[in-house]
Amino acid sequence: MSDKFVMSARQSAELDFALERNGCDPAFVKWLSSGNTLTHVRQVQLGQSAIKPVAEDATRVITLNETTIAVNLGATPKPPFQGAEVESHAGDGWAVVEKRADGLYVNGRKVVLYLSKRQQNGKSLNGRELREELTGKPVLNANLLDVLVDNPQLIPEDWKKDEQGNTRYIFFWTSIFRDSDGDLIVRCLFFRGGAWSRGFRWLDNVWSGDNPAASLASS
Repeated sequence: MSDKFVMSARQSAELDFALERNGCDPAFVKWLSSGNTLTHVRQVQLGQSAIKPVAEDATRVITLNETTIAVNLGATPKPPFQGAEVESHAGDGWAVVEKRADGLYVNGRKVVLYLSKRQQNGKSLNGRELREELTGKPVLNANLLDVLVDNPQLIPEDWKKDEQGNTRYIFFWTSIFRDSDGDLIVRCLFFRGGAWSRGFRWLDNVWSGDNPAASLASS
């Protein structure tokens, strides 16, 4: 049996610099350290394996375990339908998405379903007004929406319906799209027919109490 490998201070500094130079973050380091991932990397170095391009989704999602996934929030979001284009999108690299007993968390912060005061108690407002109100708030983007639909075990049960028993249409406001007529669109998540689905709405419509925004809780 070979002696236990001990990294020198110089080697540690070289690795730290290489990770930073290549844009790696804590989620990537956690993935790299999991299972036998480093064995596969070693095989590439020894010429026993090769790196080949894979499907686009591999650049978007890394499954860490059944309840934890790393998501590339900075990747270009998927449009709601063919012909729609990205109008605006905000996302900061990779994030760790985790299902806990009390809900869903992104980078350690709980995801909450935010309602404007103008959506409560039977009131509603125009989507453009709501978008303006949400500016600067920690609302989430459509890359998280797609990951949740593809991994429904992560979605909290109480997201399905609101307190009045209405189906919730949960919107992801930091990804806005534009159709061929120039109208703006935002995508949503909802539960119907026994499954979670993707949807969308034009901003010229109205948002009421069953149309919350997926947002991070206050720190």
